[in-house]
Amino acid sequence: MSQHGRFEQDYLRMKVQIDKLKASGLSEEQRTIFSELDKMIQHFEHHLFTEYIDFEEICDNLPDAIYVASPDGTSIYVNDTYTKLSGITKAEIIGENVHQINREKKLYTNGILPTILKYQKRSEIIGVMKKTNTTVHISGFPIFNDKHELKYAVACDRDIQQLETVKDQLIQLKSAIEKKENENSYLRTQQIQQSEVIFKSDQMYQAVSTALAVAPTDATVLITGESGTGKEVITNQIYQASKRFGKPFLKVNCAAIPDTLMESELFGYEPGAFTGASKSGKTGIFELANGGTLMLDEIGEMSVQMQTKLLRVLQNHEITKIGGHKAIPVDVRIIAATNRNLLQCIEEHTFREDLYYRLNVVPIQLVPLRERKSDIEVLFYHFFEKYTKKYNKPIEIYSDALHLLENYNWPGNIRELENVMERINILADGREVQKEDLPHYISENYHTAVNDEVPSEAVTENGLYDAGLSLGKTSAEEIVTGNDEIMPWEYYEREIIRKALKKYGSYNAAGKALGLTHKTVAAKARKYHIEE
Repeated sequence: MSQHGRFEQDYLRMKVQIDKLKASGLSEEQRTIFSELDKMIQHFEHHLFTEYIDFEEICDNLPDAIYVASPDGTSIYVNDTYTKLSGITKAEIIGENVHQINREKKLYTNGILPTILKYQKRSEIIGVMKKTNTTVHISGFPIFNDKHELKYAVACDRDIQQLETVKDQLIQLKSAIEKKENENSYLRTQQIQQSEVIFKSDQMYQAVSTALAVAPTDATVLITGESGTGKEVITNQIYQASKRFGKPFLKVNCAAIPDTLMESELFGYEPGAFTGASKSGKTGIFELANGGTLMLDEIGEMSVQMQTKLLRVLQNHEITKIGGHKAIPVDVRIIAATNRNLLQCIEEHTFREDLYYRLNVVPIQLVPLRERKSDIEVLFYHFFEKYTKKYNKPIEIYSDALHLLENYNWPGNIRELENVMERINILADGREVQKEDLPHYISENYHTAVNDEVPSEAVTENGLYDAGLSLGKTSAEEIVTGNDEIMPWEYYEREIIRKALKKYGSYNAAGKALGLTHKTVAAKARKYHIEE
């Protein structure tokens, strides 16, 4: 029986005796005494049965073996786990001195309590239970009273085999986690390779990887990038890999809907809500997309007034039709896209900052094609094969034409590249496509190059790849070698822009010669204070 159990029995016997005394007839003074005693008993009873924690019972059910000794070394407590591990009963241990036990090696080949009693510090050793031949890991520690005097010395034993089992389990768990991570990584790689997105660059790998990672969740995604960089394709990938696949998937071009109609399109209206309204009312896009996914394309074109209403929907997950008073719950996953710099729009007060952060939970930025040249080749062959099959024209593209295509800056990005490839297939008269068969704005970039060759050293990050050759055979060399010192890049850029404008007389003509847009040339001329 535990100490708590024995204590409880003694209390109950005392309570019976008190009840007998009360029943035998008491004087006024005795009744007063017993009244106070009753209050004490009630308090005691509450503590005993509701607040008292039987630590002895708890210790008996611990997986670790516990041995407690007094400051003089007397064994005062062992739990049930200790008796099972050692093979010795409590009666054989309680009252015995740990120093004597240790000298005679009755329990251990190596005990720890004498050390704890002597040095009063934590310690750990490996010992062996004599009777059961069980190797144990022993942790010993002192317990002090308020005066920092030694109160107890405690030893906790654990079967080494249990520790080895735990270790093996941890190793297995770690191995399972690593295997799962490898499987997930492989599956993710497979997903990326099997995606509809055609790419080779690290930038697009990161974008697709992020898209597939966020797809299984309901998190809002904001896709940014120039027009034609593939925002809709990424959106499709997210939808197809999401748990909402097969449910409604709607796309709205915010730039194509007049602001006066935007609210009714998104939220719908009740019958007769306004003049000209349908008698049957209208179901809005949010309601139609309930349970599914909604792409809000060109979100940066939405008016601030509509942004406020959209924000309310995203916060409350409910809509109210025009002319209606009833809130309609909606469960829609939002994917927003824009070619605008929304942070700049916030500064210009054309886009709400709170809406931006509501949309920008998981951002995906698509860099322009000119900044990921490695994607041009794979996209070229993809579209070339696509339209060769579509128009049944087994044509070939000569290297000079291919060279021009690969080095063109593609301001319209992937959309422009696809259009050019379709155009080439449609207009091709024979089996061979040469540089003259390309759109003039592409072929003219290299038209004036000597021997129709463009040396690789003439290509720059800024797209001024034909500048020196276009301005005359020695112009580029003169600019670079006219001074023995190496000048900052901007110096050479300024001279090239100046010579181009001097020779061709206009931003448009200079831009064609340099392979730049007239806007870029004009911007650089303003930067360097060069007059047209």
